[in-house]
Amino acid sequence: MKKHVFIAIALVSYSLVHAQEASEKIKEISKKACECISKIDINEEKKIKSKEIKFCISAASTGYQLKESLSKMVSKTQDTLNKIEDVSKIDSLVIGKEDINVIDSDENYKEVEAYLYDNCSVLNDVYFTDNTEHDNSFSDRKKALRFYEIGQIAFQRQNYKKAISNYKKAVKADRKFAFAWDNLGYSYRKTGDYKKAINCYNKSLSLDPKGKMPLMNIAVAYQLNNDIKNAKKAYETYKGYYANDPEGFYGLGRIYYIEKDYEAALDNMIKAYYLYKEMNSPYNIDAQKHISFMYKELKDANKLDLFNRVAKKHKLNVNIQE
Repeated sequence: MKKHVFIAIALVSYSLVHAQEASEKIKEISKKACECISKIDINEEKKIKSKEIKFCISAASTGYQLKESLSKMVSKTQDTLNKIEDVSKIDSLVIGKEDINVIDSDENYKEVEAYLYDNCSVLNDVYFTDNTEHDNSFSDRKKALRFYEIGQIAFQRQNYKKAISNYKKAVKADRKFAFAWDNLGYSYRKTGDYKKAINCYNKSLSLDPKGKMPLMNIAVAYQLNNDIKNAKKAYETYKGYYANDPEGFYGLGRIYYIEKDYEAALDNMIKAYYLYKEMNSPYNIDAQKHISFMYKELKDANKLDLFNRVAKKHKLNVNIQE
């Protein structure tokens, strides 16, 4: 029998920084972590990418602490030397144990994770890009590949007009080029042309019905186009294929939350939260926020019994900090 796991979450208003000096520290660590994240291979599985994101945060925090520790040590050593009349008579200096700082790789982890979530744009690109290859993912036609590569460069530079032009040429050269359809759809989505984006994702899904990228993005495009009915269907389809991926549950949780269907919203959002936590994903923060919002709204409406019932169903212990 599977052992039940109880997870406590703090339902608080997220404040990234509590003091100015802490803010600068978090910003500096986050900058280094974001640079590290930008080097992660986007073709890795989400679980691996989540582990590498965690490593980037821990490494950046460790580096900051080492730098601060060495700086204090050098400063103290210099101060000691300045007080000695004849330095030439000194053979060595002994550093006391009290002057050695213990490095904690998890120090400020939550604050940095939250700051990155809001300020490291590359985090989304790395985490949500899924280039899992299938039979029709790439093209064997040089002309199509050439236009595709030009489109990729333009997209990375946020020149979506040029990206669209070249992706269109790529799919014209090879109508079965799924990745080109995916990225053409994504480019249209970036420009706000959701109907064309949906059309492109459908083209890709006709070639590979299980394509992660088009399945997830068509749901988002439907939602942005205010077609909630088809957005729900798309998320349900995604969940059907990828039951261990939190994105389907998270997407449905958000839609049900917007519709004020709190029971369905909580049910999906808590499942997303568990899956995010299981893979050490920084996006557990977003799931926590939505659960927090729903708790507060249900409390204000004197309907906490609904919240408690769903939380109990999922063995979720909630630590309330208000």
